[in-house]
Amino acid sequence: MAIEKKNYRMIRYREKKNDILKSGASVFAEKGFEKATLDEIADALKMTKGSLYYYIRSKADMLFQCIMKALEMANEGLREVGRMDLPPELKLRKAIVSHIEVLTTDFVVGTIRQQELLLPEKMRNEVIRERDKFEKKFLSIIREGIEAGVFEPDGWKMKGYAILGALNWIPRWYSKEGEFLPAEIAEIMADYLIKGLKKCDVAKTHGSLATGISCKNPRGKGENKTKIFAQ
Repeated sequence: MAIEKKNYRMIRYREKKNDILKSGASVFAEKGFEKATLDEIADALKMTKGSLYYYIRSKADMLFQCIMKALEMANEGLREVGRMDLPPELKLRKAIVSHIEVLTTDFVVGTIRQQELLLPEKMRNEVIRERDKFEKKFLSIIREGIEAGVFEPDGWKMKGYAILGALNWIPRWYSKEGEFLPAEIAEIMADYLIKGLKKCDVAKTHGSLATGISCKNPRGKGENKTKIFAQ
């Protein structure tokens, strides 16, 4: 019985803490981290400022916990994709779509718009370590595609970080009042971003004289030099 009560208290604690973090993210999104106050967050929750300190230590700690929760959501989505038995291209598409689903939630939009550079160094380093886990797993999917002969190996890591940069910028411009729903954004972005990784055989697809475009390394010489116009 005592264990059940303890578990119930823990569940209630986590639920309340999640509510506080959501409220904090909302106020951060509206005011910005530097202008937001714990009083405003407490008022939004109909709590006293003193009660907040049972769950968080400071405004910086609240931002830190919001960011860590956002990263946890992103990593969990990527872990689910990693467990899927899919070919690399489809797995990468699922990873992009999953990440955009997370990035366009109200909580993450409110959190990611804030700068982790505002955090104390110890907190900032923890954020970086958690973010590195995501990046490592995401890039491993691209490596799978290279090994399977689906993705072009030249400059793959730079392309991978370019994809991550494009995705992680979404919370800074995304609006629920915008023209596209998150699912539509995800499909458009996935189509565009994966295209830059794929190997292509223009001669087979369009005919050797159709465009004269080559997908080989543009920095090479002779046959490897990219042709811009048909001859």
